[in-house]
Amino acid sequence: MASEEDLFVILYNRFHREVYAYCRRRVNAEAVDDAVAETFLTAWRKWSQVPPIEEALPWLYGVAYRVLLHHWRSTSRRKRLTEKLTSLGAPPENLPEDLIVFRTESRQILGAIERLKHTDQEILRLTAWEQLSQAEIAAVLGISLGAVRQRFYQAKKNLAHEYNRLETRRTATPAARNGGVK
Repeated sequence: MASEEDLFVILYNRFHREVYAYCRRRVNAEAVDDAVAETFLTAWRKWSQVPPIEEALPWLYGVAYRVLLHHWRSTSRRKRLTEKLTSLGAPPENLPEDLIVFRTESRQILGAIERLKHTDQEILRLTAWEQLSQAEIAAVLGISLGAVRQRFYQAKKNLAHEYNRLETRRTATPAARNGGVK
């Protein structure tokens, strides 16, 4: 019979890559390691609640989701404070992500996703990036399968609406009307 420590090492080795990828797709590079560490620390602290290893990934995604919710709330508070300081004349922060140049379409899709509520973003990411079934998403988010189906439908609808709004705004600029010439 393997000890709890041995089982935890197996869990960590088996799912670290997936949890890392899950977190990396949701937060900036500086926050990923902390989020992953917090996720596995929670798994260790709540070892009695961890499902059998072959069924543990959705549970770990659920823990990571809650860790990231805390991160997003903190980031949101920091952003509001930065905006307030900026309005008072403080220099704005230049984040590395702001310096990366995306292709127009990718930037537009990401912009549309960012305009969605966090719950809509998470449903779409769990589906597209983590390739989870709706039943697994229900386990990650701690909601019913019916709620997942309804939220997924609404999230897709909201994404299409936001994307179309951004597309309309992009093509309505004077430069776009003139074929890119100002």
